[in-house]
Amino acid sequence: MKKAIAVLGLFSCLLPGLVQADELDDFTDKLLKVAPSKCLAEASTIAGNHIRRTMPDLLLDGARNARKLEKTWGPGNENYRQARDVVEMALQDEEVSNGPLVDFDLHKLVRNAVSGWSPAERTEYLAFVKQKGGRFYWDSLVDGALCWAMIESVTVKLPHLLPPGEDKKRMDTLKVGVDIRMGAMDLEASLLPKEQRAKVDRLGPKLAKSFQDAFQSANQAYAPRARRAFEPVVPQVVNIIEAYKP
Repeated sequence: MKKAIAVLGLFSCLLPGLVQADELDDFTDKLLKVAPSKCLAEASTIAGNHIRRTMPDLLLDGARNARKLEKTWGPGNENYRQARDVVEMALQDEEVSNGPLVDFDLHKLVRNAVSGWSPAERTEYLAFVKQKGGRFYWDSLVDGALCWAMIESVTVKLPHLLPPGEDKKRMDTLKVGVDIRMGAMDLEASLLPKEQRAKVDRLGPKLAKSFQDAFQSANQAYAPRARRAFEPVVPQVVNIIEAYKP
C-alpha cells in the first residue's frame, strides 16, 4: 500500500507539467485553426528537408577548406562520396538517438513561441488574432516576414542553395505571394479602425519577439548536434581524404 501511495504521489508531482503541455498543445491548435499560416508551414517543410539533405556537404566544406582541396572534390567525386556516406551515417545515428536534426515544424514553432505567455496573455492573443487587426498582424509576421526569411535562407543565403526543381519552383511561387502580401501591408494597416491599430501597437511587439525567439532557437538547434555527431568520424573522414588523388 505504501508503495502504491508513493507511486501516486510521484504521478501527482508530474501531472502539472503534463497538464501544462496539453494546454500548450491545445492552445497552439486553436491559434493555428484561426490562422493556419500555410506559407510558413510549406516553406518550413521544404527548407528543413533541404538543410538536412545538404548537412553532410556543409560539414565537409570545412574539411575541403582545411585540406585546401579544389571544388572538384565534391558531388560526383568518388572519394567525396565515400566521405559523405560516413558523415551521413553519423548524422543518422544521432537522429536515431535524439530525433530529427532539423525540425521546423510549424506546430512546434508556434508552441515554442507561445510557451512563455501567461494564461491571461493566451486568452488575449487568441482574441486578438480573431480580430481583423490581429489577423492582419499575424499574417504579416508569420506568413509574411518569417516565411520570407525561411525562403531566403535556402534560395539566397546558405552555401548550398535549393537546386532547380519542383521545390525551387514552389519556393519561388511562395516568394511572389509573400512579396505581394508585404507590399500591401502599409495600405492594409492604414485602413484598420483606430482601435484595431491601437491593439496592434500594444500587442504586436511581444508577439513578434516571441516568434523571433522561437524561430532563432529552431534555426540554431541543429548545428551543435551535427558537429557533435561529426566529431567521432573525423579520423575516418581524414583517412578517406588522404587517399584522394586529384
